[in-house]
Amino acid sequence: MNLSMNLVMILVSLFVIVPVVWFVIAEKSGISKKKKAFDAIAKANNVQFTSIEIWNNTCLGYQEQGNLLMYINTQNSEPKVQKINLDEVRKCVINKINKDYNNGDKHYSELSRLDLEFSFLSNTNPVAITLYNGEDDFSQNQEVARAEKWLALIEKQRSNKNSIVAA
Repeated sequence: MNLSMNLVMILVSLFVIVPVVWFVIAEKSGISKKKKAFDAIAKANNVQFTSIEIWNNTCLGYQEQGNLLMYINTQNSEPKVQKINLDEVRKCVINKINKDYNNGDKHYSELSRLDLEFSFLSNTNPVAITLYNGEDDFSQNQEVARAEKWLALIEKQRSNKNSIVAA
């Protein structure tokens, strides 16, 4: 009786553990493939990331040499690549677009789009890089915190540049 009970417990445990391990390995493999693809695109653009963040089909990286921010989105078959020289940035802001819903007497809003918007010293058109788009991404994964983190990094690099110029 004890032997059969132990055997059943082991089988049930394996039915739970094996799929979990399988999904973890598959996810790490997917992230590794994305990182290799993003690194290849960066290398083709002569960029060596000092700081990088990868999520969904998006990569945002910073290269200290040249004070360069690079955005890569592989949502479509043709990757979207944007390089932004932070020395030319006048201002960077987080642009949150919410969609409002009414459900009877209750009103609520949901994040629809989240961008980092750059305006430049040379009066060229502003550039927006999309960190979250509700139409393309099915779930939110700390996008606002990610945007605030990158905004802080951008502001830090800009203030470092300004303090060097002032000295």
